[in-house]
Amino acid sequence: MSSSRSKANMPFDSSQSDDRNEHLALSGPVLQRLAGSELIARGSVNVISVKAIRRWAGDWWDKKRVDVWTYVERKLAEHLDRSDLRARIGEDDFLIAMNNDQGLAAQATSVRILEDVLTHLLGAAEPTDLGVRAVIGIEAGGVVCRAINPAVVLAARARRDSIRSPIRFEIDPLEETRRTPVAFTTAGGAALRVDFTLEHMISLKRNVATAVRIEPVVTHLGSGKQISARAVSRLPDRDAAFIDEAALKYAAVFARASQGHDRPDLIVPASFRTLGTQRGRDMLTGTSGLSLALLRGGVMMELVDVTRGTPAGRLLEVVGLLKALTGGVIARVPPEKEALRALRDARLHGLTLDASDLGGPAEKIAADIMAFGRDAKGLAPMIALQGLPAEGYFAAAETAGLTHAALRASNPVAAASAKRATGG
Repeated sequence: MSSSRSKANMPFDSSQSDDRNEHLALSGPVLQRLAGSELIARGSVNVISVKAIRRWAGDWWDKKRVDVWTYVERKLAEHLDRSDLRARIGEDDFLIAMNNDQGLAAQATSVRILEDVLTHLLGAAEPTDLGVRAVIGIEAGGVVCRAINPAVVLAARARRDSIRSPIRFEIDPLEETRRTPVAFTTAGGAALRVDFTLEHMISLKRNVATAVRIEPVVTHLGSGKQISARAVSRLPDRDAAFIDEAALKYAAVFARASQGHDRPDLIVPASFRTLGTQRGRDMLTGTSGLSLALLRGGVMMELVDVTRGTPAGRLLEVVGLLKALTGGVIARVPPEKEALRALRDARLHGLTLDASDLGGPAEKIAADIMAFGRDAKGLAPMIALQGLPAEGYFAAAETAGLTHAALRASNPVAAASAKRATGG
C-alpha cells in the first residue's frame, strides 16, 4: 500500500546475471539523489518509455521528439507532486521517483502517464506499448530495471474482485474452494457458515487497488441471516479464534501472490483477543503456507475488535509483536473518537472504519465519515472506509480526507440463492 512501509522482500532479484534485467545509465546528480534515499527499496522508482511513439514517427522522430518530450513533461507535472523526481534519460526514457507512493500505486501512476501520452499522440494506448520498468537496484553509473506487467496494474483498477484480480494471478482456484466455506457450531449451539470473500482496497489518489482484504461473511444456517461484522467481532473467544484460524488458512492461498512491489498487499482480519495470546500468534506463524518470509513480505493483519475499552498498554504491546511478524498492522475502529486515543502511539499502518458500523439518516452517516477522517488524520499512513454498499461513497471518503476505500463483497450465500431462484 502507499506509505513509508517497504515490503520486506524486494519484488525482483536484481542480480546482474539475470537476463530479465536492463541496465540504464544515469547522470551523476540523479544517481546521487536516488542513492541517498530509500525510494528504490520502497518500489517508488519507475521508468516509462516512449519507444512506441518513436517507432511510429520513424524518420520524422528528429523533428517531432522535442514536441513529444514537452508533452510528456506536461503529463508528469499533471500527475506528480512537486517534490517528486523526474528526469529524461536519452531519447526514449523518463525516470519517475515518487516520494509519497510506492509499489502498485507508483506503477499505476507511471502507466497512467504513459497511457495519456500514447492516447494523445497515437490515438490509443495498446497494452503492448505500455513500456514501464521498475527500478530495482543501483550500480556504478546507473540503475538496474526490470519490465513490469501492465496487465497487473490494469487489473488492479477494478473496484471489485473478479477472476482477473491481480492477487488471483497464478492462483489455483481449487485451493481456494477447499478453504471456503467453512461451518462450525458456536459455544452457544448456533450453527454458522463462514464464506471468505476478497475486497479491493482502492487508493483514492491513484485509483488502484494497493491491497486486497479478506472479508468473512458469517451466516446463521438456521435462519439464513447474515451476521454483521461488528456482531461477529463480539463472538466468544473460542468462536472468534475458529474464524481467525479459517481466515489464515484462506489467506495462505493468496500470500505468495501478495509478494513484491508489483502486487497488492493482502489484509487478513483477526480478533485482537486471538492475536493477543501466544497461542494466537503461534497459529499465525504456524499456518501451513504462511511462512515468516511471506508474512513479512506482503501480509498485514487487521485487528477487527479494537474499541475504546481495549487496554492501551496491551494494545501497543500486541501491535509491536505483530509488526515484527508481518508486513504491518491495521486497526478497525468504531465511529468513536475515544477508540482512537489508545492508538496514537501504536504506529499502525492503517486505521479503517467499516460501513456496517455506520447507521441512521444520510446526514449522520456523512457526519460520522467526516469526523473519522478528521480524528484519524496523522495516526496512520492509510485511513480507510471499507464495506461500502455503493461506489458513490468513494466521493464522501475522499472529501473526508481518507486515503482508501473498499466496496463490500456480495454475500455468497445470498448470491447463490438468487441464482437458483432465477434458474441461472
